[in-house]
Amino acid sequence: MMRQQGKVLALLLTALLCSMSGCLSLIAARETVENLRPEAYESLDYTKIEVAHTFNVVSFEEFTNRSTFLVDGSTTEVRIYFKASFSFSDTLPSDNTTRYVRATLTDGDGNIAWEQDVSEDSSPLEERLSPNPTFAEGDWVLDVKARGWGESTFGTIQDNFNILVTVTNTCMQYPLVEECS
Repeated sequence: MMRQQGKVLALLLTALLCSMSGCLSLIAARETVENLRPEAYESLDYTKIEVAHTFNVVSFEEFTNRSTFLVDGSTTEVRIYFKASFSFSDTLPSDNTTRYVRATLTDGDGNIAWEQDVSEDSSPLEERLSPNPTFAEGDWVLDVKARGWGESTFGTIQDNFNILVTVTNTCMQYPLVEECS
């Protein structure tokens, strides 16, 4: 009787060792590791587009920039920060042709989603664009045209501006992986 139990045990052990070797063991090991890994969760990913310039030439200088970014179905918000500073704008009148910042944000359908046209100091402005009910998908374009002057010797007279567009997208975050997908 004892001998028969030993044979059965040896047979089971042989079958177990055969199933745990080679490719079959890799499948079992992978499944075990997968079951130990925490679940993926929804997270937010932020993409920032910044256009900033300080004029430091005594004569009038022109600045242009065109930046594009992608908006898709995962985009939940577009936030815009805008600030412009013109030296002596409170004492020297401007006619919006000599010193200015003109910024336009155009959506994927070609419609203007946001714009600013200033020729004097502009307090920091923050605007939040929300989907209504969705954003126009595709390439959005931030066009900036500016003109100003300044000096670089002392750095006290300088026209400048800063535009920061932050695009918020939802994504799946997997544990042990730094990037959202």
